Amino acid sequence: MMLISAQVNIEAAHFTPFGDEDDARRQIHGHSYLVRAWVQAEPGVEDLDRLREDLFSAALPLDHALLNEVEGLAGPSMEAIADFVAQRLAPLWPGLRKVSVARPTLGYEVVRELA
Repeated sequence: MMLISAQVNIEAAHFTPFGDEDDARRQIHGHSYLVRAWVQAEPGVEDLDRLREDLFSAALPLDHALLNEVEGLAGPSMEAIADFVAQRLAPLWPGLRKVSVARPTLGYEVVRELA
């Protein structure tokens, strides 16, 4: 067994409900996110293709969306995106081990590790 991974890019907008009135983050703004999943599996091209397709489907409701309005998303954060994608991907991939969300232009990444 090995860990295989796939990644997709999404673009999404959000606003943060905290901070001072003049805090720019309170305004609607967007980010580019890199969403990645790791699955324990026997490697094969068909598994990699299927993982990427399933990951894309899991993240699709977030792509070009206002995250604050996405049903089932706990909040407009990278952590919530990771949990949202993991919840949608886990039933399809019992070997799911990690889901990460990154903002590569800033060097930020969060990783949700699963059992």
